[in-house]
Amino acid sequence: MLNITLIPRQGKKMNRDEIRDSVLKVLGRVFSSGGKELNLTESTTLAELNVNSTQMINIVLDLEDEFGVNIGDSDAPNLYTVGEIVTVIDSLLNASNKSAY
Repeated sequence: MLNITLIPRQGKKMNRDEIRDSVLKVLGRVFSSGGKELNLTESTTLAELNVNSTQMINIVLDLEDEFGVNIGDSDAPNLYTVGEIVTVIDSLLNASNKSAY
């Protein structure tokens, strides 16, 4: 089970497609320095991308900034696919939006 704490974020509610698009942009930024074009889907695993520890740190930090969540260091390795990242962020944002009203 992931131990992710939400930092309340101001702004509009995001649907799953918007979250996925933002996750893909984050991953694109992390991997853009390699000069290769990415063809990512929700089933793409981070292992398929050969994510190293430095890249994983950058992914986590960028996700935290993008969505206003705090992902603990011990939990980052539990994010195996793009879809799992989207699902976790979607649930956290939806929980936050419900509690904000």
